[in-house]
Amino acid sequence: MNAASVISVPPTAIVILGGTGNLAETKLLPALFDLFVRKDLPSAFVVIGLSRKAWGDADYQRYVREAVSLARPHAAQSALTDFAGLARYRRGAFDDALTYEALKEALTLADAGFGQCTNKLFYLAVPPQFYSSIFTQLATSGVMTLCNRYEAWSRVLVEKPFGRDLETAKALEAQLAEQFSEDQIYRIDHYLAKDAIENILALRFGNRVLADSWHRGEVESLAIRVHETKDVATRGSFYDGIGALRDVGQNHVLQILALITMEATALGDVAAMRRARARVLGALTSPTIFVRGQYDGYLDTEGVSTDSRTETYFKVVTTIDVPQWQGVPIFLEAGKALKENRIDAVITFKAKQLSATDGVPHHNVLTITIAPEVRITLRVYVKKPGFAFALEPRELELTHTLAADSYSPEAYARVLYDCIAGDQTRFVSSEEVTAAWQFITPLLASEAPLRYYAVGCENPDDVSDTNIAQ
Repeated sequence: MNAASVISVPPTAIVILGGTGNLAETKLLPALFDLFVRKDLPSAFVVIGLSRKAWGDADYQRYVREAVSLARPHAAQSALTDFAGLARYRRGAFDDALTYEALKEALTLADAGFGQCTNKLFYLAVPPQFYSSIFTQLATSGVMTLCNRYEAWSRVLVEKPFGRDLETAKALEAQLAEQFSEDQIYRIDHYLAKDAIENILALRFGNRVLADSWHRGEVESLAIRVHETKDVATRGSFYDGIGALRDVGQNHVLQILALITMEATALGDVAAMRRARARVLGALTSPTIFVRGQYDGYLDTEGVSTDSRTETYFKVVTTIDVPQWQGVPIFLEAGKALKENRIDAVITFKAKQLSATDGVPHHNVLTITIAPEVRITLRVYVKKPGFAFALEPRELELTHTLAADSYSPEAYARVLYDCIAGDQTRFVSSEEVTAAWQFITPLLASEAPLRYYAVGCENPDDVSDTNIAQ
């Protein structure tokens, strides 16, 4: 759906539950401002923030302006004023029925102001423990159905994580299915909204030289790494109940894997795309190798239990039981407090042998780097200069650069835009959530020993066995 069609969408109310939280302040409000400036929002809209603060509209408008100014320091003052003026505020607790009566009043006022029924988008920018209560209140209060007789839509945007394990995920999905239709539910994994991630699909399906080699007959191994130099910092109490597997394994790592390995399908067919991703996730086999690690000093972090067994690093080796990938080893790895920031996917192709070479296997290697920069490299072999016929590796490189007239939306701008447009391609389906947890939950219950690694370690998997906690 293009920008013009979003502009033509009827008046829309964007409700941010948790409207004064960190996510709203640092991501959502700046993203909405970006869309507003580019005229990529409906021509008539209102932003309604909901939180516990004893504020009124003027207080929230000041907050919105300050938040966006901090995130977008070069923004035009007139645009900031115009955008902030479209914000409204309601105070309340997420589990209080009276809160949703106040929200209905705000939405009814918006309808009156626009002179017609508005579409309604509810963004849950709140911790997961509030999900169940909010779902129930949204469904029972009537706030989702204020204008359904006029064919206006209501949609719910939910941040990850979707549950803590398979059992809680199934319970959450059952509640969602009972209270909303699937076309109303937009489960966010913002990695799917990154241009760099979508480049995986462009490479695979837009280039025959790669597409024809994208299978077990030509690929020797796949590897996905999500490395961070940052430790958990001040988020100890939060992270200690999550760990690396839940934080990035169940969602980001597996979603990248799904895009790399899903079967070719029509990119415009939303349902087929989501089914294809779910199919490969559901075919993941029990890991042959599982390594857990925790960086030295983690136990000294405020909010972390002194005897915590939470992993800050993991490495998994598995396979996918589908004809296209059967037998190909897949390496999944993520961790904090490591040597470098790096998110990439590495596809190693099977070696070719030439009788006149040095006898060393020559692997073509495709590396898709997502962070800290967007870059794609392909290792190929060419003849060394000289009399002898010998090969040497060279890197073909494609660095992602933007032309002066091009625009690459940030992930949260894409999330909001797509939800308003009604495009669920970049959102996770219930089937994908269940398949991912089916793979991750047994690892969470595993009694695999915990390796301790030094901050700044390059590869915790190489740590001596003498450092393994029994």
